[in-house]
Amino acid sequence: MTTSFDHPLDSSDADPANSAVTVQDLDIHLPDAQRWTRPLRRVLRGVSCEVPRGQVTALVGTNGAGKTTLLRALSGALAASSGTIEVLGVPLGGAEDSLPAGVGIVPDVPCHPDHWTADDLVLAQRRVEPAYDAHLTGRLLRRAGIAPDAQLRRLSAGQRTRLLLAVALGIRPELLLLDEPFARLDPLARTDVLDELREHQAGGEDRTILLSTHDLGEIDRFVDHVVLLHEGWVVLEGSAIDLVEEHLVATTAVPGREAHAEVLRGARRSGDQLEALVRAEDAVGLDQLTDLRRATLQDILTFTLREVSR
Repeated sequence: MTTSFDHPLDSSDADPANSAVTVQDLDIHLPDAQRWTRPLRRVLRGVSCEVPRGQVTALVGTNGAGKTTLLRALSGALAASSGTIEVLGVPLGGAEDSLPAGVGIVPDVPCHPDHWTADDLVLAQRRVEPAYDAHLTGRLLRRAGIAPDAQLRRLSAGQRTRLLLAVALGIRPELLLLDEPFARLDPLARTDVLDELREHQAGGEDRTILLSTHDLGEIDRFVDHVVLLHEGWVVLEGSAIDLVEEHLVATTAVPGREAHAEVLRGARRSGDQLEALVRAEDAVGLDQLTDLRRATLQDILTFTLREVSR
């Protein structure tokens, strides 16, 4: 399934048997963080999307797009105002519902007491997961340079991310939910984390990762599926490979824009030229003076956001 621009999202062709997560018409209203007396804000607006089994899905969007809210709803921490959520085939009706077994979560901010140590987190996880792989977690913590008695409050933000990821991977989760896992990592740590996620993914064909990010950057080759959020809406969803194959970046003279306005998307002016995204099927109608190149995934997301922000 590939959706972009003015093509409305239609998740009816999604196969629930092949989806680790299915979201339909999800609305979430939350109190205003500044003034609780104000009416509830509609943070997610009729969100419908899927997370294919056995793949890495990137939930992309600018800050405030609704990424963390959606992940919290998928983890059972937030109740839906309307709509439905299924995680590993289990419906989630609200914050009181339990997640199915096999789900690992790495939040953006730790929810544990800050005096807890790495050992405390591992022991707590072993109590609820009889098959927990503490040896795997220990190996990942040693790789990250985190001692068993290291307290959360004494770790850097990047080290806390490494700790929470190591604890979650010890479950050997079928579904791993990650909220901005690369935001606080230095380049070397980012490479290590990507290697750890690749190792995890290679351990089982049904293992699924959903990670949120505001910038794909160097991880675009790691991603199989993309969901782009903007102001609480899904504005783009599809296979990363399909999206790249279906789009080109066109560079044309500014006066030529009017003639091709219906196919040029997210146009950006540079001097007397315009750069814009175009579907490959529409490129045949452009004049011969237009230069075309293959779009990257980052191009597609950037031009899409520029288009929908107008």
